[in-house]
Amino acid sequence: MKKETLKILPLIFIALILFVGGFLLLTGGVGVPRSRLEEDLRTSQNIPDDWTVTSSVSDSAAVFLYYPPAQNRYGWSIYINHPGFSFGYFFRGSLVAAGIHDNKEELPAAVEQIPIGNSGEIAYVSLNLTGIVRAEIDNGADTQTITLDESKPFAILVPDAGFVTFYDKEGNPAEILSRQI
Repeated sequence: MKKETLKILPLIFIALILFVGGFLLLTGGVGVPRSRLEEDLRTSQNIPDDWTVTSSVSDSAAVFLYYPPAQNRYGWSIYINHPGFSFGYFFRGSLVAAGIHDNKEELPAAVEQIPIGNSGEIAYVSLNLTGIVRAEIDNGADTQTITLDESKPFAILVPDAGFVTFYDKEGNPAEILSRQI
């Protein structure tokens, strides 16, 4: 009797693993690992190899800004990592600037703000055409400053617990456009 039980236990264990794995796949419990997010982004959004991708990734969300060398168009994509029993990041939404513009002046010069649902974070993306040098996050108790390169586009995640202002090198606040996904 013990020999029969010992022979059946591995089969039960394998069946249990297959059941749990199948359940996770069918219910969307398996997403993209953090290490493969950019690869998934480029494949799923058909982003050419010569486009630059800049990103910010946290434990709960990821934001990507992508653009060609001429910076005459751009797009952004958001991934979230669901709390609880899920593995990996899941595509949440994206925006691609329509058409190719003859010059950068036709593109929005502002920062785009994208709230990310239940992640507790807000994404900010910009081609940084106005030379933004810093972001200040004021949560009511203290102010945190993030330094930015005035000549480079950026994608950052900020906790959804405060007021965020972006400044150019002259100290002028930048316009923030709110987007929804």
